[in-house]
Amino acid sequence: MTSIESEDRIVWRADLCRQLNVSKETIRRWLKAGHLPPPDISLSRRTLGWRLSTLRRAGINLP
Repeated sequence: MTSIESEDRIVWRADLCRQLNVSKETIRRWLKAGHLPPPDISLSRRTLGWRLSTLRRAGINLP
């Protein structure tokens, strides 16, 4: 794995909730309102993930 690939990791919804200190319901509302970009990966309604680069382009800076 190259350093670019490791830097552009997938941030799963549960991790995003923890890092932003919000509930899954808040994430759902933000998605519906357009405050979050659509997930890059949607394995099911419960399993959503975003590339770190997608979140950063949307102005969400995570460590």
